[in-house]
Amino acid sequence: MIKHLYIHIPFCKKICPYCDFNKRVSNDNYMMKYRDKLIEEIKFYKNSYKDLETIYIGGGTPSFYPYLKDILDELNKYIDLKIIKEFTVESTIDSLSNLIDIIPNYNINRISIGIESFNDNTLEYLDRRFDINDLKEKLNKLKEIGINNINFDLIAGLPFETIDSIKKGLDILISLNPTHISYYDLIKEDKTKLSYDLKMNKINLPNEDEVVDMLDLIDEVLGNNGYTKYEISNYKKEGFESIHNLAYWRLNDYLGLGLSAHSLVDFKRLYNTYDLKEYIDCGFNKIEEDTDLKKEYFLMGLRMIEGVSISKYKSIYNKEMFIDFPFINKYIDLGLLKIDGDNLSFTEKGLRLSNIVFMEFV
Repeated sequence: MIKHLYIHIPFCKKICPYCDFNKRVSNDNYMMKYRDKLIEEIKFYKNSYKDLETIYIGGGTPSFYPYLKDILDELNKYIDLKIIKEFTVESTIDSLSNLIDIIPNYNINRISIGIESFNDNTLEYLDRRFDINDLKEKLNKLKEIGINNINFDLIAGLPFETIDSIKKGLDILISLNPTHISYYDLIKEDKTKLSYDLKMNKINLPNEDEVVDMLDLIDEVLGNNGYTKYEISNYKKEGFESIHNLAYWRLNDYLGLGLSAHSLVDFKRLYNTYDLKEYIDCGFNKIEEDTDLKKEYFLMGLRMIEGVSISKYKSIYNKEMFIDFPFINKYIDLGLLKIDGDNLSFTEKGLRLSNIVFMEFV
C-alpha cells in the first residue's frame, strides 16, 4: 500500500559547491521537456494514489522550477490534496516568494528551506548570501497563509565555520523558531567544487574534533530550546516530526517519480534512470535495484533515536537479527549500541561513532 509519494525536480539556479545530488543548472528546453515526461509519469501511476498520506517534492530546487504549477495541477487531477497529512516542498530563500503565491491553491502545508549556514563568510563561499530581514519577512508571509510547519536545513563543518560562528548561528536559528531542523554533518563528496577546492588548498575545513564539538553544541542548544532529536540529524518541536522521512527510515513503501527517483514497493527497491536525456527520451521504466533490505533495516532504522524493533525484524524476515548479524553483540559490549525493551538503538557515544557501526552493514 503506497502511502508516500516523492517527486524529484533536478533543476537548480546554481549548483552548491558541496552538492553531488542528481541536479542540473537550469536549461529551459530541458526543463519544459522534463515537465512533459514527469506529467506523463504522474498520470501513469494515477491508480497508486488512493491511500496517500504524504507528498514530498524535492530536488534540486522545486521552488525555482518554472513549471512547478503544471506538476501540481497534474497531481490535483488524481489526488484529493486536502486530505494529505503532510505535503512538503523544498525551497531556497531567494525563490521562496514563488511558492508563497501558489501554496494556498494546492494545500501544501510544510516547507523545507535550505539555509545551510548563518555565517557570512561561509555563505559567500557557497554563493548563498541572504538578508536575515528578508527571510523573516518571508517566514511571516508563510505564517499568514497558514504554513506553520517549516523545516530549516543546515550543515555543520562547512568552510569558515567555527564553534563561535555556530554558536552565533544557533542564536539566530532559535529566534526564527522553525518547527523542524535538519542539521547535517558535512559529507565531502568527490567530483564537487568543494572537493576540488580542498585538493587545491583554496579552503580549509574544521578538523574532526572541532566538528564533534559543533555537533555537541547543536544538540545542547536545540535540546535546551524545545527541540527533540529523533534522528541522527533531525530535531523537531513536539508534534512536528517529518512523517514522510519517517517512512524512509522505517522502510515503509513509497513511490518515487522523476529523474533518479527511488521507490520501495513490496520489499523491492526500484529507481528511474539517472540520465536526464534518457529519462526524457526513453521514459521512466523503473529498474530493480540489487539491494539487501535486511542490511537497510539497520542502515535506515538505526538513524532514528528510537532505533529498530527486534521483534519486527523477526516477523519480517523470520530470523533473529543477532544470528544474521552477530557483530551487533560486539557493539553492545563496546557501549555503542543498547537494547531497551524491544528496541536496538545507538547509545549517545554510539551516535557520534555511528559510521563505524554502519560500515559493518555495508
